[in-house]
Amino acid sequence: GSTSDGQTTNPTYWSSTLDCLLPEYIDEVIGEKNSLRPKDAVGNYNMKLFIQRHSELPSLFHQLLNHPSPNHRMQLSTRLLDLLKVINADLKTFEGPYLCGAQFTLADIYIYPIVELIVVVLSTYRNFWIPPSLTSLVAWYDTVSDRPSVRAATADRMFESKNTYCYERVHRNEYLIEVYEPCARNEETLFARLTDERGRPGVNAYRELDEEDAELRNRSMCEKRSSCETCVIS
Repeated sequence: GSTSDGQTTNPTYWSSTLDCLLPEYIDEVIGEKNSLRPKDAVGNYNMKLFIQRHSELPSLFHQLLNHPSPNHRMQLSTRLLDLLKVINADLKTFEGPYLCGAQFTLADIYIYPIVELIVVVLSTYRNFWIPPSLTSLVAWYDTVSDRPSVRAATADRMFESKNTYCYERVHRNEYLIEVYEPCARNEETLFARLTDERGRPGVNAYRELDEEDAELRNRSMCEKRSSCETCVIS
């Protein structure tokens, strides 16, 4: 969406299409001198294999965050945990610290943003945590997070961001939690309506619901449930 003066109010969510295209685009922009692809054929093959093996990660994140059924979310949690175990095992294939060994590659770039969302967003809204027993994955995440380029990309919001998007939080983790709140509540439509009507850079109308809107929100949420206890009693 955008405000009346044309400023963007909501960022693009991480999509399955971008998952595949964005890392390769980054590599092409960087150029051959600083390529994020292994120079040897075996390493390049392993990088592509890892990306393919982990390709379901973004979808599982979004499904677990968005699905309204607690029972189905339990199944999705199991599938996500199983995939994280695969990644943990893949990290043990080489001596590391990255998926393809000593070199930071597109395979790491492919999964890091989603793992960050799992760590920050799913732990907040779905009580899903990466088990400490996945030691290789935990160590990898800490190592990648500490890279200067990643620290810059995941820093707290700057002036340009606050002057562009309709979100209020500045700290990185709090910002991600705010961005994905409508998805976790299955209220993307309500968020879009309020943003279109009242949103402007730095002001999240969705989080500033007045009493009338809050009542509408509760009624909207209730209508999505077929047999909640309140409705049965009343």
